[in-house]
Amino acid sequence: MSSSFIPSSGTGPADQAVENDGWYPDLSVAEMRGATGLGQIFGAERVAAVIQAAMIEVNAGIAAWRAQQVAESLDQVPADSYGGQSAKLLLYKTGVYARARAMLLDATRDYDSTKSGHQRADALEETVDGWLRQSSEALARLTGRPRTVVELI
Repeated sequence: MSSSFIPSSGTGPADQAVENDGWYPDLSVAEMRGATGLGQIFGAERVAAVIQAAMIEVNAGIAAWRAQQVAESLDQVPADSYGGQSAKLLLYKTGVYARARAMLLDATRDYDSTKSGHQRADALEETVDGWLRQSSEALARLTGRPRTVVELI
């Protein structure tokens, strides 16, 4: 008996809303695809699940900052506006979407044990690190923290 792995074709609804906690905005699968250049490799349900996981991580990571806010929602926190959107809102979305993209890449690494397989995995690791760095920088700017990220080796 043989079996084959057939990846998701991305068919199904083009967009799916991912509900947030009410203070932070709901997010969109289509917007995440556009913001990160993800394309249609993963189905909307898979992307929505990863956005939700990233959202939970981000919300927990900036919980102390949120507790200091008196606004009714993130879009009411005073901020400059770019293209009609609050900079705080744009930074939050960048933080979540970049983390979600990193999570997708990390979960789909190639475990090929050949030399070329290791090279692809190393390249993906650098890409994951880049997306995580982008997320960290956006969230640091959102919360007013210094944007320096130091990694111990």
